[in-house]
Amino acid sequence: MRSATPRRLPVRSGSSSGACGCRARAQIRRHLAGALRILIARRPAANALRSLRLAGLALARAALLAVSLSLPAHAGVTPETSRVIFPSGETEQSLQVFNVNTYPVLVQAWIDDGHVEGTPQESTAPFVTLPPIFRMAAGDQKSLRIIHSGAKLPSDRESLFWLNLYEIPGLPKSEPDKAQAVMVTMRTQIKVFVRPAGLPYGAPELPKRLTFSLAKGAGKLTLRIGNPTPYYASFSAILVKAGGRSQQITPDMVAPLSTSTLELGQLDAPAGENADVQFALIDDEGNPVVDSVKATIEP
Repeated sequence: MRSATPRRLPVRSGSSSGACGCRARAQIRRHLAGALRILIARRPAANALRSLRLAGLALARAALLAVSLSLPAHAGVTPETSRVIFPSGETEQSLQVFNVNTYPVLVQAWIDDGHVEGTPQESTAPFVTLPPIFRMAAGDQKSLRIIHSGAKLPSDRESLFWLNLYEIPGLPKSEPDKAQAVMVTMRTQIKVFVRPAGLPYGAPELPKRLTFSLAKGAGKLTLRIGNPTPYYASFSAILVKAGGRSQQITPDMVAPLSTSTLELGQLDAPAGENADVQFALIDDEGNPVVDSVKATIEP
């Protein structure tokens, strides 16, 4: 981590950035290997103290990265809900955001396609957030306006975008050396669904219309989820019971009019046997809706 350089920590509801963790673990291994090379290298006595200092620095960096991996990242600027539903024909929605930090922050808000490395300048989403940049004191509350430009979107299914809240903490005035301060920033993303008018049925019908099927191939079980509805299916968890065992999986979403196939590496059951599939969906209010179905394992 470089001094005085913000570190971006993307945070989504129900997911985390695994790539960032892999890169950090690789850095830990490099620092540990560097420390080992320094310690085992044969150096003149005059350089022994310097070698020990370099090895100590490498070990300290590895320890700092390890600690950062073990600490969960929690957003300090929190929206009042985990999703925004934008009915077609409406041009504006409002969202309350809260700063639960004990310090002030500067917040930048924008909507894009959800890429965790995306920037406001790269966004092509048909939305404007007002204000785009604002300051929040500790414990403050702010109303964010989301304005739709009216651009044409699919009329037979929902469209998905992501609201980004990028927070930058303020440095305390008592900081003796701001040049050496480490600034940790946080980026929270929540879903924005644009729901067209005239869909054949309401979103509460979604759980009953999903299809689940299991198949066995190459010695492995797979679960196929079919979503023939015009709505996004956002899962919080799925539990599959087959062959006297169970496995929990956590898919993110299944898009409208599409399917998703997931491997069940912990289960083994013969074709023709029945399996029990229990699942929890997230509704428009952000609450779980639990249901279950029976499925026959196909060859």
